[in-house]
Amino acid sequence: MMHEIEDIEQERLRLSRRPSLQETPPVVGVFDVRTSCPVAEFGTRVRSVLDPALRLAVSHPFEGEDLPVDAIPHWFVAVARGSADPAPDFAVHGAERYTAAIGRGAWDLQEWLYQFDPESEFRGWAWWGLTQSGDREVRLWVDTWGESFFACDELRWLAYVAGAVKVDGPSLERSDAWIAAAQI
Repeated sequence: MMHEIEDIEQERLRLSRRPSLQETPPVVGVFDVRTSCPVAEFGTRVRSVLDPALRLAVSHPFEGEDLPVDAIPHWFVAVARGSADPAPDFAVHGAERYTAAIGRGAWDLQEWLYQFDPESEFRGWAWWGLTQSGDREVRLWVDTWGESFFACDELRWLAYVAGAVKVDGPSLERSDAWIAAAQI
């Protein structure tokens, strides 16, 4: 699925505001995430990485060169493979949990950012929102255009290094579940 610039701009808006009921697709993909930190802190971390990644997608050419990383949070840059900077414990432990769950090592930062290339068909999701489902549990919602199977390892990586202890899913939920959930 290619991501049009206008769609990516709408995705960025959803990072800071809940979409209207009219915008909500009939089904939405969902990941159930248990966090190692308060859910608000987890949400802030996830958004702090996604916003500059999506901003790059609409403003920077993806032409095979390294993308600028100055707007990406230090902790996310530090945990990426190849970084010499020390990463905070939550990110290091998250990377370890990702490796244990997925069986793949850390993402290279540039490889991760290139998943947001608007002309790439690799990223099979668009941000929809985050809701609290328990004391340290959130539901991470994405638009999958109705697909139950889609590329999402870059999203799992982000969730784990942002403080996830466990990430289950994805599964598809009717939009009623999204509408009834309280947004973080």
